[in-house]
Amino acid sequence: NGNWHTVTGFLVNVPIGDYQEGEIANVAFHRWGLDLNGGVTYFDPQTGWEVSGVAGFTFNGENPATNYTTGTEFHFEGSVTKTFSPQFNAGLVGYFYQQVTGDSGTGANLGDFQGRVAALGGTLGYNFQIGSTPVSTRIKVYREFAVENRLEGTAGFLTVTIPLGAPKQ
Repeated sequence: NGNWHTVTGFLVNVPIGDYQEGEIANVAFHRWGLDLNGGVTYFDPQTGWEVSGVAGFTFNGENPATNYTTGTEFHFEGSVTKTFSPQFNAGLVGYFYQQVTGDSGTGANLGDFQGRVAALGGTLGYNFQIGSTPVSTRIKVYREFAVENRLEGTAGFLTVTIPLGAPKQ
């Protein structure tokens, strides 16, 4: 709708993988989950400024291997970026996470253990082509603060997006 763009969506976590008690790392959540989210972006192509935000709730099922249910989680991610050329943009990013209900189940040995974290950081984006295929890259670095019942630190992400098929020019 003009410079305004909206999106709604959902993600489903399917309990796959093999949970092994006593292992150093278990990469599977081993539980069902549902995330409902919605977002809005304002982008002015004449000035290159973009403001985006998305918020959602994650509803978690019980992990039957541990009899543990993570409470319902609220999350918000936002950014303010400036496009300097078709190839380059930069800006500020942040997120906020708050567990709104406590953990439960016989495996919740620490009680309801509600977590919270906020973070602010920066982002750089660079777009280019390999032949006729567009490639989009982005680096994000966040510094966490206001942490409660969670690990705290600095997080970095690199994403590379290459479409499976691109329209012929």
